Amino acid sequence: MLYKLAHILRDKLPWLWFIIGLFNSLLFLLRYGKKLKNMVVFLNDEDEFQMEQMTSDNCIEMSQWFDSQPTESFDYFKPHGFEVKDLKVLASDHSFLAFIVRKYDTQEIVGYLMMRSFWWGKCFRGYMVDYRWRGKGISKKMNAKATEIAQYLGLRTFGTISPNNLASLKSAQAVNDVIILDTLPSGDYYVQYLPKNGHKVVF
Repeated sequence: MLYKLAHILRDKLPWLWFIIGLFNSLLFLLRYGKKLKNMVVFLNDEDEFQMEQMTSDNCIEMSQWFDSQPTESFDYFKPHGFEVKDLKVLASDHSFLAFIVRKYDTQEIVGYLMMRSFWWGKCFRGYMVDYRWRGKGISKKMNAKATEIAQYLGLRTFGTISPNNLASLKSAQAVNDVIILDTLPSGDYYVQYLPKNGHKVVF
């Protein structure tokens, strides 16, 4: 399974994972570059919240935001490093689509959405909501936005959900058909996200 292989390479052979990442970034840009340029249309279309892509310019702010989150926020969310240097590497990767969600009027960060993508048309997504903004429907909106972006680019979308994290599962199921494909050795569900009856939620 691609997911298991990717984690083995990332954890055991980081140098090889880095080289593969460089090639994947280039191939992803070659295949999806034109659509990526037009993707901004999806990011700001509601008054209350707005989205922006993570870039080298906002990595410091983003790292500070991660530092401000309580330890328990990372119980089910460990997709990459959260230091500035880690985020800058990801921001330079054309295949790693990362988005910052802000409250429009105050510009405070309320959420983070990531889609680790591959040039052959597959992506893995994850997200985190600021602990001060939980229960306000932001995770539902990010799930819907990830599905919308994946449909636009033509990517099949996958992820993992802990059976102990029912809030994440329910949020995803609200706007997606969530298909459990496998149970990983960790106990997490390996899932595929599919559009739910054409349902669409935008920011």
